[in-house]
Amino acid sequence: MKICFSALLVATLLVPWTASAEDNVELAFMPDTKTVTLLNEGGKYVAIDLKHIPEGGSCRMDKDATVFRVGPGKTPGTTLVRYAAPQISSGGCPFMTTFELSDAEYARARAAFEAKEADASKKVDELKKQLGDKWDELVGNKK
Repeated sequence: MKICFSALLVATLLVPWTASAEDNVELAFMPDTKTVTLLNEGGKYVAIDLKHIPEGGSCRMDKDATVFRVGPGKTPGTTLVRYAAPQISSGGCPFMTTFELSDAEYARARAAFEAKEADASKKVDELKKQLGDKWDELVGNKK
């Protein structure tokens, strides 16, 4: 029964994420390490620290943590974001923490992500050129 429940839980969590079009997901990197206010209804449980952070409580978001845009913030001039990775260090925010960033902070966070994305695309294109036909063979493209 535990395995069935776990599989159902994972499927429930993944369906909205995978079902949404890739164009609708707007990823960003935290511009700075800062303390944020947790906005999840009922709070979140931090597995690594074995503690509960209540709604309105605070936690640490590390610089370059991956977040994604949820929508406009409740406070004017803010953007609502959600932490998109599991916590692996003590004292940080739990997985799927929802919080607000100022619009300016979010713009910097999004720009940092887009710069890394462009850099990665450039490197992949360079590899494709260097490898030529070998690239198709490596990635499984059939001719």
